[in-house]
Amino acid sequence: MSEVPSFEDLSSLSKRLMESLKLRTLPVGIKLLDRSPDEEELPLFRPLRDFRRRMTLCQAIGLARYYGWPMGLSLDDMSCPGSIVIFGLAEMPEYFKDGSISAGLYTESKELGAKLDSHLPEIPTGRFKGIAVFPMLNPVTVPDVIIIYGTPGQMMKFAAAVAYKAGEPVKLEAMGKAGSCSAIARAFLDKKPYLALPGLGDRTLAWTMDDEMAATFPVEWLKELVDAMNSQDKTDVLTYPPKPFLFYEFKFKNLPIIGVYYDKFLKELRGEKK
Repeated sequence: MSEVPSFEDLSSLSKRLMESLKLRTLPVGIKLLDRSPDEEELPLFRPLRDFRRRMTLCQAIGLARYYGWPMGLSLDDMSCPGSIVIFGLAEMPEYFKDGSISAGLYTESKELGAKLDSHLPEIPTGRFKGIAVFPMLNPVTVPDVIIIYGTPGQMMKFAAAVAYKAGEPVKLEAMGKAGSCSAIARAFLDKKPYLALPGLGDRTLAWTMDDEMAATFPVEWLKELVDAMNSQDKTDVLTYPPKPFLFYEFKFKNLPIIGVYYDKFLKELRGEKK
């Protein structure tokens, strides 16, 4: 895999990625911070300080991809328990592990809830103190992970670019919740790209559209993906939107009502037998 791109190259590489996939919203960088956002001295909006309210991580991502605003979140800024524990900003309580938070909504029993929630990724508690979220066309630092949102057709092209470089498929794990957060954490932990179905929070709180899914990948993959898309775009086959296949002969006789007359006319014109 390539090395981490330089800070100076992040914007141009992200622009090329956006152009090749025809993304409607900005790619977003995620940086897990060793210190609080204030101590990092990055130019970031803070939900509690600047907007007088706490926010979910998916809301911060929405502000970055729709508005282009860089956001910084510490534990005090965050309102979503799921994001807090997935990214290790606080210890996961026992009632998060025993299935209580899924039973009756996502699963029919606590036992199944515990089984389901055991699949959620966990970054070790206390490893990080905050999260920076920012648009990749105007980054504030080098991210750990990048998240993009697009249609299934755009994500097909993304998956093809990953396969071009890795020779393996991109995984998609979905449980109806924590979709984007889980995919970000998995990309960070596994150093691999992932596809994601945004969860209920992403759709209700961050205005993720019905025709959108997400993809996450470590920043080390950014140049690899752009290189792959540059190569595949040159073939003029793996494009988005895909070009329709037009090398066929349409049989007008198959049209209802008028088809029989069109067929009769063409046969008479060409001197063909009826």
